[in-house]
Amino acid sequence: MMTYEKIKRRAFEIVERSRPGDTASRIFDIFIITLIVVTILTIFVETFEIPDKVQKFFDNFETFTLIVFSTEYLLRFWVAPYKYPRLSPSRARLKYFFSFIAILDLIVILPFWVPALYPFDLRILKVFWLIKANRHTSSMRKLFVIMRRKKSELLYSLFVLFVLLMATAVLVYHFESAAQPEVYGNALEGLWWSISIFTFAWPGDVYPVTIPGRLLGGIMAIIGMAIIAVPVGIVSSGFIESAEKQSKAKEKDVKLELLNQIKDELDEIKKKVDKSGGTK
Repeated sequence: MMTYEKIKRRAFEIVERSRPGDTASRIFDIFIITLIVVTILTIFVETFEIPDKVQKFFDNFETFTLIVFSTEYLLRFWVAPYKYPRLSPSRARLKYFFSFIAILDLIVILPFWVPALYPFDLRILKVFWLIKANRHTSSMRKLFVIMRRKKSELLYSLFVLFVLLMATAVLVYHFESAAQPEVYGNALEGLWWSISIFTFAWPGDVYPVTIPGRLLGGIMAIIGMAIIAVPVGIVSSGFIESAEKQSKAKEKDVKLELLNQIKDELDEIKKKVDKSGGTK
């Protein structure tokens, strides 16, 4: 018979992470990811005119998903001491309560249970439940780990991008405000144009007409390709490093397994030799 602590530990293993060979945890991960994806799809479909029967089905499905995610939230709150073993149970639960994903869950779940607390509909925030998939898929976990590992390089590249955006916004305002006061009335409108150029989403109805403004636009377009490529390259290098580490780890495991097999064979040979010596 399982004790209270064993049940609690097993609940943590199921809801928190999927280990190799843990069928229950894997099924839970697939179930939660499926619910998240279907929830996002229903939000998308609800933007169209749909029959009342379909809307009723979506409402029932929403009730089901919110009950499931509310249960998941309570379970994670309950087993938080296993997630943060160095903290006391109360401090561990407090840390989970104030974590980003837990706050997001609470914001979306509470209106369902206590609608009087919210004068407006916050269900649209369910689209951010895609972030929850990070808990249940190794690929997304790997991406977040790489971004955390490359945090300093990514922050530096984003800082350079921010400086360039601010500088070009001010420059294009000074170059174009006299010629197009209705388009470039302030540096903020110039910032929108700068962001569009850097991200290759050229605003067709907004463009510079002065020679300095056009030169600036051309330079920004060229620099933008390099600037946008920097964070992509940083993340790509992180994936390559991660793949190399995994390859080395697998190679090490294979070598250890071979060594263990050789050792076992040598032990068997030694036993046979000792046995034959003892018989003589």
